[in-house]
Amino acid sequence: MQTKLTERQQRFVNMAASHADDFKTRVAQHDQESSFPHENVDAMKASGYSALIVPEELGGGGATPLDIALAQERLAYGDLPMAIAVNMHHIAVALIADLWWLNKHGEGLKLNAIEPMLKALVNDKIIFAGPVSDPKMNSSIGFAGVNDTTRQAKKVTGGYVINGRSGFGTMSACADYLLTTARYNDPEKGPQCLLCFLPTNTKGVQIQNNWDTMSIRSSCSNDVVWDNVFISEKAAVPRPVQTWDTLSNITSSWWVASGPACYLGLAQAARDYAMTWVSGRTQEPFDQPMTYYPGNQLLAAEMEIGLRSARAMLHQTIASHDDITTRSQDDLVNLISCFQFVMESCVQVVDKAMRMVGGAALFKKNPLEQMYRDVRAAIIHQPFAGTEGKALLGRRAFGLPVYGMPRFV
Repeated sequence: MQTKLTERQQRFVNMAASHADDFKTRVAQHDQESSFPHENVDAMKASGYSALIVPEELGGGGATPLDIALAQERLAYGDLPMAIAVNMHHIAVALIADLWWLNKHGEGLKLNAIEPMLKALVNDKIIFAGPVSDPKMNSSIGFAGVNDTTRQAKKVTGGYVINGRSGFGTMSACADYLLTTARYNDPEKGPQCLLCFLPTNTKGVQIQNNWDTMSIRSSCSNDVVWDNVFISEKAAVPRPVQTWDTLSNITSSWWVASGPACYLGLAQAARDYAMTWVSGRTQEPFDQPMTYYPGNQLLAAEMEIGLRSARAMLHQTIASHDDITTRSQDDLVNLISCFQFVMESCVQVVDKAMRMVGGAALFKKNPLEQMYRDVRAAIIHQPFAGTEGKALLGRRAFGLPVYGMPRFV
């Protein structure tokens, strides 16, 4: 397992740290207002953080999954909602970048606009959102909307017309381009799941204003309504529905690299805040600081174990995925195990930080109050959250297909 950062990784982490220190000064205000931090996105465009995953040959950072995990953890240390938001952009870019690499070698799904989009990420600073989640579709069956959806596509001259709704449209508040999916019942090939790319200002795209949540409020992950939206045939890639393919594997790889890393950064921030809070603080009638309390020492030990084990598992799991050959293959047993363990560990660490600080952590003026609310999203964050994620892990551990019957109800 890698313990020392490479020069490139250190550069990315330093960039993330600079943003984190800046964003941290506004994170509470944006949380209270449920306002989207457009100024943060502008800063990430200017620094090149939004183009970290674009291949170096096209002017980007050429970041690997481990690079992104390291950078995203550091960014989330200062502002989890922003890290979660830009995470959606990174995953969309990662899909395009990996398809670009596969296409160069005569492999993968073909999409003519791949290279122009990657160059636009560097030259025009465009931002992606990926509103693929479907509130009407079981997340495990639909793979959070990537492999199947209730959004419908109808064939028309030159392309398709899409109708339906997406949930969790993270980054849609500032996105220039959207990535989504829609089901098309092909009369010859059967049901297909179209992977679609289109400008946000396309006629019929309606970004809602309905993100009113307990956690990650400033991510403004609003629903997106698709009302007779035309998609060019050249901008839609058909795939059989409920088929676990290379795109599914690539998505899984990048998701596990970047999503859990964000919550790991938050958990580290909560731990550090709690440890600092009790250091040097005394309570009557004792003359020693609260670091001497046995209960706080046990909580400190448990947080240390949780953070170190979660980080080690994440880095070890993701390190092999720096190779696109690994990303292109099914590694779900490793990936889902890692996803579940890291997410649950982060929730437990923040809970322990709350216990250490005590009643003071309940006040809005205390950063732990927001951290406690924000980390709740980890246990339901797709694509591998909860019991459905564990059931998928169990099927693969048994060597059963991702999609198979019978299923328990």
